[in-house]
Amino acid sequence: MPAHIRRRRTFAVVGLVALLGALTLSLSRGDEAPVGADGRSDGATDTGGSDGDTHGEGDTAPGGDTEAPYVAPPAWLAWISGGFEPSFRAEARSLRGFDRTVVVAGDTLWLTGSRAPDGTVLDRPRVPYRIPIDAFAVDAGDYAPFVGPTVRDTLVRALRGGDAVVGASSAGLRGIDVGGTLSFGDVEVRVGAIVPDDAVGWSEMLVSRPVGASLGISHDRHLLGLAGDPSLTEDAFRARVAELLPDGTPIRVDAPGSTPYVRVASGVRPAVVMKQVFGEFSASVRSDGVFLDLDPRWVDRNIVTRTVPLLGSVTCHRKLFPPLIAALADLVAEGLGELAEVYSGCWVARTVARSTTAPPSYHSYGAAIDINAPSNPYGEPPDQDPRLVDAFEAQGFNWGGDFLIPDGHHFEYWGAPGDRPPR
Repeated sequence: MPAHIRRRRTFAVVGLVALLGALTLSLSRGDEAPVGADGRSDGATDTGGSDGDTHGEGDTAPGGDTEAPYVAPPAWLAWISGGFEPSFRAEARSLRGFDRTVVVAGDTLWLTGSRAPDGTVLDRPRVPYRIPIDAFAVDAGDYAPFVGPTVRDTLVRALRGGDAVVGASSAGLRGIDVGGTLSFGDVEVRVGAIVPDDAVGWSEMLVSRPVGASLGISHDRHLLGLAGDPSLTEDAFRARVAELLPDGTPIRVDAPGSTPYVRVASGVRPAVVMKQVFGEFSASVRSDGVFLDLDPRWVDRNIVTRTVPLLGSVTCHRKLFPPLIAALADLVAEGLGELAEVYSGCWVARTVARSTTAPPSYHSYGAAIDINAPSNPYGEPPDQDPRLVDAFEAQGFNWGGDFLIPDGHHFEYWGAPGDRPPR
C-alpha cells in the first residue's frame, strides 16, 4: 500500500506495559541497551587489531572539532538505484535552474589495515577478513561549494594533496588522527583531514576522483545541486533530473533540509551509524561477490537465536530484540497477530540488493527482519497491512515499502521508539 495513504495509529492498550516488561525480561539478555536515535550504544568494534583489543563506538573523533558550528550549504539531492551512467556527470553540469552541481561517486572498499601517525597499528583484521568502508570520491573543485566554510579549505587542500578526508564518526571508530594511514591491499592513503560527518556526506572516507579510481571507486551514486531558483519544487527538480535519464527511471529527490543524510540512500542510516550502534565487523567476500563470511568473533558477541511472539525462533543481532519484541507485543495486544503471517529471515550476511559494489546489507548486522515476503516481493507494490507497518515503525523500524525500489517485506533499524524516518 503506498505510503501516502497509510494510516498512523497510536497504540494505547491497558496492560501493554506489563506484557512488554514480561516478554523483554524473559527473552532478552540483561546486558542489552536500547538502540538510541543518536546512533550511540555499547556495541564493540571488531577490527582484529594486533593486540586483540576492539574499538568501542561513539568515541570523540580526534581532530574533529571546529571553532564554529558546521553549517552545510542548502543542497538539493537526487539519486537512483544502482548509480548513474558515466555520461550523466557531464550532462548534470548544465542542469536547468542550478548554479552549481556535483556528482559524487561511491563504492564499498575493504580495509586491510590502519595506522596512527606514529606507525602504531590501529586495525589489522585477521586474514582473510577485511573491514568494509563506505567511501566517496569527488572532484575537489566541484565539491567545494557544497562544503561549509568552517572546513572547506581544509577539505579541499587534503583532497588536492591526494589525502583522504575522514568523517568525525569514522575517525572515532578507527581511533585515527590526521597523519594516520588507511590501507586497502597494496594502496595506502594518508588521512589529511578530519571533518564533521555532514561535510563528507556521512561517508567514512572521502577522496579525490584520481585517488578513488586507484582504489576502485567507479560508480556515480548521487547528485548535489545549489539552486538559483528559490521557487523550485521537488516535482520540478525530479523532472529536470529525469530529462537526463532513461525514460521511467525511478528517482529519489530531497529538498534542502528534508533529510538528515544528504547522500545516496538518504532514507536509511549510513554505514558509519550502523557500526556505531551494532558494532563494526570484518568479513571476507565469497566468490559470488555478494555473500559474506563474517569474523566469528563478532558473530559470537552479537548474533543470537531467540523465540519471540508470533514468529517463533529468529536469529538477529542481540540489540534488535527489544524493539522487535515490542512491535510484536503491540500486535498481540491489539489482537492483530495474524498480520505477521510469515517470518522470512533476519541475519543473512550479504550486500545490499546482492550487488558486488554495494555496502553490507542491514541483514549482515542482524538489524533487519523480513515478514510476509511471499506476498511482498522485492520491487513490487507492497501489500502489508498498514497496522503491521505502524506497529513496527512505532518501535523505531524503517519500512522497506517506502524505499525507492519497494521492499515491502523488509523492516530495518532506524532509531529509538517513536523516531520515524523522513518520507
